[in-house]
Amino acid sequence: MKQPKTWKTIENKNFFRFENIGDTISGLLMSKEKSSNYGVGIYSIKTFESEIKRFHGSTQLDDLLLNVTVPCYIQITFIDTVETKLSPMKVFEVKVGEN
Repeated sequence: MKQPKTWKTIENKNFFRFENIGDTISGLLMSKEKSSNYGVGIYSIKTFESEIKRFHGSTQLDDLLLNVTVPCYIQITFIDTVETKLSPMKVFEVKVGEN
């Protein structure tokens, strides 16, 4: 078997990262899981564009989503970063859809 001449990077476009203050994701929360490696939540949301996106939680985000039931319409916004003893912590605002 011959080794390839070039390599193509495979991108995971289904994973959403809160990178910049103001980053927002909204849609139907479809699942909540616990990461066995890091102990934080892994969530799946179906956006209003019908895309399935997954994202990692954090201590603060997991606490906010603890009592949110699946399925539920939610909106999550990365609103700030605060310094802690160990490292900067992202701060989120979570809104739940009401009819």
